[in-house]
Amino acid sequence: MIEFPFEKVRLKNLGLLMKPFIPVKIIGPGRSVNLRMLLDSGADISLIPYSVGEVIGLEPDLANRNELYGVGEGSVSYLLTHVKIKIKDIESSIRIGWALIEEVPFILGRLDVFQKFAIEFREFENRILLKQPDE
Repeated sequence: MIEFPFEKVRLKNLGLLMKPFIPVKIIGPGRSVNLRMLLDSGADISLIPYSVGEVIGLEPDLANRNELYGVGEGSVSYLLTHVKIKIKDIESSIRIGWALIEEVPFILGRLDVFQKFAIEFREFENRILLKQPDE
Protein backbone atom coordinates (compact mmCIF):
# COMPACT_ATOMS: atom_id res chain seq x y z
CA MET A 1 0.00 0.00 0.00
CA ILE A 2 1.15 3.51 -0.83
CA GLU A 3 0.17 6.48 1.31
CA PHE A 4 0.35 10.22 0.69
CA PRO A 5 -0.85 13.21 2.71
CA PHE A 6 -3.24 15.75 1.24
CA GLU A 7 -1.71 19.10 0.34
CA LYS A 8 -3.10 22.23 1.96
CA VAL A 9 -3.99 24.88 -0.62
CA ARG A 10 -5.42 28.30 0.17
CA LEU A 11 -7.89 29.54 -2.44
CA LYS A 12 -8.99 33.16 -2.57
CA ASN A 13 -12.74 32.58 -2.34
CA LEU A 14 -12.89 29.20 -0.58
CA GLY A 15 -10.15 29.45 2.01
CA LEU A 16 -8.01 26.48 3.00
CA LEU A 17 -8.69 23.22 1.11
CA MET A 18 -7.02 19.81 1.16
CA LYS A 19 -6.01 18.67 -2.34
CA PRO A 20 -4.92 15.15 -3.39
CA PHE A 21 -1.61 15.95 -5.11
CA ILE A 22 0.82 13.03 -5.39
CA PRO A 23 4.35 12.69 -6.81
CA VAL A 24 4.40 10.79 -10.12
CA LYS A 25 7.25 10.03 -12.50
CA ILE A 26 6.13 10.16 -16.16
CA ILE A 27 8.35 7.98 -18.33
CA GLY A 28 8.36 8.65 -22.06
CA PRO A 29 10.35 7.21 -24.95
CA GLY A 30 13.13 9.77 -24.52
CA ARG A 31 13.31 10.61 -20.84
CA SER A 32 11.29 10.96 -17.68
CA VAL A 33 10.07 13.83 -15.49
CA ASN A 34 8.88 14.01 -11.91
CA LEU A 35 5.57 15.81 -11.49
CA ARG A 36 3.18 16.69 -8.72
CA MET A 37 -0.17 15.55 -10.12
CA LEU A 38 -3.73 16.02 -8.92
CA LEU A 39 -5.30 12.59 -8.35
CA ASP A 40 -8.72 13.39 -9.79
CA SER A 41 -11.61 10.92 -9.58
CA GLY A 42 -13.72 13.34 -11.64
CA ALA A 43 -11.32 13.37 -14.59
CA ASP A 44 -11.85 10.79 -17.32
CA ILE A 45 -8.21 10.84 -18.43
CA SER A 46 -4.82 11.91 -17.17
CA LEU A 47 -3.47 15.08 -18.74
CA ILE A 48 -0.10 16.75 -19.29
CA PRO A 49 0.78 20.05 -21.04
CA TYR A 50 2.37 20.07 -24.48
CA SER A 51 5.87 20.98 -23.23
CA VAL A 52 6.00 17.96 -20.89
CA GLY A 53 5.23 15.63 -23.79
CA GLU A 54 8.03 17.22 -25.80
CA VAL A 55 10.49 16.87 -22.91
CA ILE A 56 9.78 13.14 -22.48
CA GLY A 57 10.12 12.52 -26.23
CA LEU A 58 6.54 12.10 -27.46
CA GLU A 59 5.96 12.56 -31.20
CA PRO A 60 2.74 14.36 -32.17
CA ASP A 61 0.31 12.56 -34.51
CA LEU A 62 -2.27 15.24 -35.24
CA ALA A 63 -4.43 12.76 -37.15
CA ASN A 64 -5.40 11.32 -33.74
CA ARG A 65 -6.50 14.66 -32.27
CA ASN A 66 -9.32 14.54 -29.69
CA GLU A 67 -11.28 17.13 -27.72
CA LEU A 68 -11.69 17.13 -23.97
CA TYR A 69 -14.61 19.01 -22.40
CA GLY A 70 -14.82 20.06 -18.78
CA VAL A 71 -16.81 22.55 -16.81
CA GLY A 72 -18.19 25.32 -19.01
CA GLU A 73 -18.16 25.55 -22.78
CA GLY A 74 -14.41 25.37 -23.40
CA SER A 75 -12.48 22.42 -24.73
CA VAL A 76 -8.87 21.27 -24.87
CA SER A 77 -7.37 19.51 -27.88
CA TYR A 78 -5.20 16.53 -26.96
CA LEU A 79 -3.49 13.45 -28.35
CA LEU A 80 -4.15 10.16 -26.57
CA THR A 81 -0.81 8.44 -26.10
CA HIS A 82 0.84 5.77 -23.94
CA VAL A 83 3.43 6.45 -21.24
CA LYS A 84 4.69 4.68 -18.18
CA ILE A 85 4.15 6.15 -14.76
CA LYS A 86 5.92 5.37 -11.54
CA ILE A 87 4.28 6.01 -8.18
CA LYS A 88 6.77 5.24 -5.41
CA ASP A 89 8.12 1.83 -6.55
CA ILE A 90 5.18 0.79 -8.72
CA GLU A 91 5.52 1.25 -12.47
CA SER A 92 2.57 0.94 -14.83
CA SER A 93 1.64 1.72 -18.45
CA ILE A 94 -1.27 4.10 -18.94
CA ARG A 95 -2.96 6.11 -21.66
CA ILE A 96 -2.62 9.84 -21.14
CA GLY A 97 -3.93 12.97 -22.82
CA TRP A 98 -1.08 15.06 -24.21
CA ALA A 99 -2.64 18.52 -24.41
CA LEU A 100 -1.83 20.62 -27.44
CA ILE A 101 -1.63 23.69 -25.19
CA GLU A 102 0.32 24.63 -22.07
CA GLU A 103 -2.50 25.91 -19.86
CA VAL A 104 -3.62 22.60 -18.36
CA PRO A 105 -2.95 21.17 -14.90
CA PHE A 106 -1.08 17.94 -14.27
CA ILE A 107 -4.00 15.55 -13.75
CA LEU A 108 -3.94 11.86 -12.92
CA GLY A 109 -7.41 10.74 -14.03
CA ARG A 110 -9.44 7.54 -13.95
CA LEU A 111 -8.56 5.90 -17.31
CA ASP A 112 -6.11 3.03 -16.61
CA VAL A 113 -5.05 4.47 -13.21
CA PHE A 114 -8.20 3.67 -11.25
CA GLN A 115 -8.30 0.18 -12.80
CA LYS A 116 -4.80 -0.57 -11.48
CA PHE A 117 -5.23 0.74 -7.93
CA ALA A 118 -7.85 0.70 -5.22
CA ILE A 119 -7.85 4.37 -4.23
CA GLU A 120 -9.18 5.84 -1.02
CA PHE A 121 -9.47 9.54 -0.31
CA ARG A 122 -9.45 9.89 3.48
CA GLU A 123 -9.36 13.63 3.85
CA PHE A 124 -10.60 13.38 7.46
CA GLU A 125 -7.37 11.45 8.24
CA ASN A 126 -5.17 13.51 5.87
CA ARG A 127 -4.38 10.33 3.89
CA ILE A 128 -4.63 9.18 0.28
CA LEU A 129 -4.26 5.41 0.00
CA LEU A 130 -3.35 3.51 -3.18
CA LYS A 131 -3.39 -0.26 -3.10
CA GLN A 132 -2.76 -2.72 -5.89
CA PRO A 133 -5.50 -5.34 -6.23
CA ASP A 134 -3.12 -8.23 -5.42
CA GLU A 135 -2.06 -6.72 -2.06
